[in-house]
Amino acid sequence: MTRRVLLVSTLFFFFHFAQSQTTPCNCAQELDFVSTQLRTVPSYKSQVKDDGVSEALLNALKVEIKDDPRAEINCLYYVQKYLTIVRDKHLSASARSATVDFQQYDYRITDDLTTVLNKAAGKSDSLTGIYNLDDVYRVAVVPDDQVEGRYLGVVLESTNRNWQPKMIKFVLTRTPDGYDGLFYGGAFVPDYQRIQPREGRLYPERWIKTDAATDYAFNPYLMDEDLFQYRMLDGGTHYVRLGSFSGQNKNYAMASKLREEMESKIQVGNVIVDLRNNGGGGSRTSDLFLDFLKKNKKNLRVFVLQNYFCGSDCEQFLVKLKSQQSVTAFGENTHGAIAYGFGNRSTRQETTPCYKFTLNLTEKKYEKYLDYEEVGIAPDQYLHTRSDWIEQVLGKL
Repeated sequence: MTRRVLLVSTLFFFFHFAQSQTTPCNCAQELDFVSTQLRTVPSYKSQVKDDGVSEALLNALKVEIKDDPRAEINCLYYVQKYLTIVRDKHLSASARSATVDFQQYDYRITDDLTTVLNKAAGKSDSLTGIYNLDDVYRVAVVPDDQVEGRYLGVVLESTNRNWQPKMIKFVLTRTPDGYDGLFYGGAFVPDYQRIQPREGRLYPERWIKTDAATDYAFNPYLMDEDLFQYRMLDGGTHYVRLGSFSGQNKNYAMASKLREEMESKIQVGNVIVDLRNNGGGGSRTSDLFLDFLKKNKKNLRVFVLQNYFCGSDCEQFLVKLKSQQSVTAFGENTHGAIAYGFGNRSTRQETTPCYKFTLNLTEKKYEKYLDYEEVGIAPDQYLHTRSDWIEQVLGKL
């Protein structure tokens, strides 16, 4: 290398080093990167007709960031919130390789717990009160004295040793159609979730108000680990659990084994197909069961169990099944992650420049399913959560 080239290279290095020192990485820059990436996905191209809408949300979030003393720890929340500019629930951001030290989280209320409990007991509105999450956390949801329309979820008790009384587990901010929820996970990683208070529950989260506990005695999301099951229920009803449509070889082998068992045991009668917690996969696996049910549709009465965590190819399977034969579905609305996907290749991922968050970006669209995106597929009959769902369905057959 000549002395001249070496000198130019050295100056180039120090220029960029100095530039990086004077313009430190921050959450606003993170959002700019995400905005550029988002414009490449099919949901953005088909749904956002005016880039000004995206810019408006981007600028509004930057104002929030500027006013947030915990902006670094909360940055993932702002990234996730920005992604909601489009209806595409496959789009996601996670802290898989994050450089942020979430353990620095130290967000506590200054009031003593007696004051917090008095605020919760005052019930100034329907949202205020005491809530539980699966016997792990007990929190008081109370209005934030500093910001109108904002509520704090203050820890009262916790079996997670990371979380101590007076720490703030989540923040809810009122919007025209519900609440923006900033939820901190067990290890303090933030997560954005739109929240609708429904009959004592912060839906779709499972924070349950204490005085509504009886109405949520049964948890329809707790399933055992066997993803593929067959058994005969009382009264001769067949039960089939389809817990995943992943196309990975191990999962496909388990699905194929269940299909063989169904061939030998199910010829006639009622069949409950349980799709709860099936996060999807691909048609390679789901078609095994779609074909079986179609082949035997003259001899079978098919009933489906569905919940909020039936998503993606699980939802597509449900739509296809209903189009080919008579089916009655029970439960609640599905996840609403159906109109977009990752294609046949590995998920397209990008790493953000500042905090090294992982962006999962969609590449395929199925516009015929767009009406279900974010809304989900409604069941034919909703089930309550006071008792076991399988027992409820059996009582309706």
